[in-house]
Amino acid sequence: MRKRILCVCIVFMFLGWGCEALPKNETRPNIVFILVDDLGYSDVGYMKHKPGIQTPNIDALAKSGMIFTQAYAAAPVCSPTRASILTGKSPAALKTTCHIPGRDMEGYIERQNKGHRLKEAFFLDHLPLQKITIAEVLKENGYTTGFFGKWHLAGSGSAFSHSEGVVDAQYHPEHQGFDLNIGGCAYGQPKSWFAPFHNATIPENKKHEYLTDRLGQEAVNFIASNEESPFLLYLSTYTVHTPLVAPQETIDQYKGNTYFAMIEKLDQNVGKVMRQLKNSDLLENTLVIFYSDNGGLWGNAPLRDKKGSLYEGGIRVPLAVSWPGKINAGQIEDTPVTSVDFFPTLMALVGIEAADTMLLEGESLLPLLLDNEKMEERPLYWHFPHYRKDGLTMASAIREGDWKLIWEFESDSVHLYNLKQDLQETDNLVYKYPEIKENLLLKLKDWQMIVDAEMPTINNNQ
Repeated sequence: MRKRILCVCIVFMFLGWGCEALPKNETRPNIVFILVDDLGYSDVGYMKHKPGIQTPNIDALAKSGMIFTQAYAAAPVCSPTRASILTGKSPAALKTTCHIPGRDMEGYIERQNKGHRLKEAFFLDHLPLQKITIAEVLKENGYTTGFFGKWHLAGSGSAFSHSEGVVDAQYHPEHQGFDLNIGGCAYGQPKSWFAPFHNATIPENKKHEYLTDRLGQEAVNFIASNEESPFLLYLSTYTVHTPLVAPQETIDQYKGNTYFAMIEKLDQNVGKVMRQLKNSDLLENTLVIFYSDNGGLWGNAPLRDKKGSLYEGGIRVPLAVSWPGKINAGQIEDTPVTSVDFFPTLMALVGIEAADTMLLEGESLLPLLLDNEKMEERPLYWHFPHYRKDGLTMASAIREGDWKLIWEFESDSVHLYNLKQDLQETDNLVYKYPEIKENLLLKLKDWQMIVDAEMPTINNNQ
């Protein structure tokens, strides 16, 4: 009975955000969504945590609008977050809770479970076609849609296939609402950073071309070709994922630091996109979102841990949103937001109301962005029933207000932190505040029931 009541309540919550939509008589804005792979919380210059990182173009984008200091990815790895952005649903609801492995699924699962008390929970190796994406909704409402870069939602085993990243083409972006797809396939990382790219979805152009530059140029071409009609440009870079590779002259500029060199190339191409918007006189009619799919691998100061962990370093990411003339410049916002919020935000932006069957799990950020209207406090959830080599994994988590609880499945232990007082999550307060622990744990378990989360099971073949 409690589950039924919760389900009814959450449905009404999902359907209530549409009233914030843009007035119908306003010109529909273009949307540029820049999604970076594995870019850490402190891997941009404007955060001022890593001396030596130079991102003048990203910094200018961020300072022209709103910087979020407490933005989260829906998962500590890439594929789940990517699926959540596209659908407005949590990875747990989508059954896409883990990164889609580059090797065959059966071999991957066997390796992951070896020596553990529990077996990882079931997860899909693709985004099902029946899931409605934001690209499909926008396309049906007159938008031209282009996808450029990493998709990683189209089958497992890509790294060991001989099909240049194509495992199951029916799940590629062009079958999920995008008019144009360049780069999107099963690859989770590039086969080659320099042309030839060995990616069947990228037409070969010139030898030795750097992948980040190519995708940036394709994005520029897309803008130039669609100046007269509304568009969704989804630039989903393969950078800064491993293997770390960059042009030698850029590496030399950073005295051998290849990671900083890759960020430099990322920044250059963000600059190219922003300049094209300006040259096409589209800046004031374009919402630009800059975001990362999970925490970084190379330190996320001042946060604890990295990609793959449910500590803050694995899930808190950079986010900046710009729309000159609509979003006031120079704003710094500390409201916790997450990747399921983008779908309802973009639908409200263009004046589309959610269908009753969509059951979006996020909330529109438009009132916050346009009017500084504060959001009501709400819980955020994560479900990652999978193992990693290190970090806090095989767990679920909830954050509400300043409190964050992590329920670790393998050890059946609970961690409770006050993020305002302990951002590095070093002081487990589970015994000091038992009532808070029980309240958050109950909410977490209720949410798992609502989204029908897949759970780990006993491993009888250790």
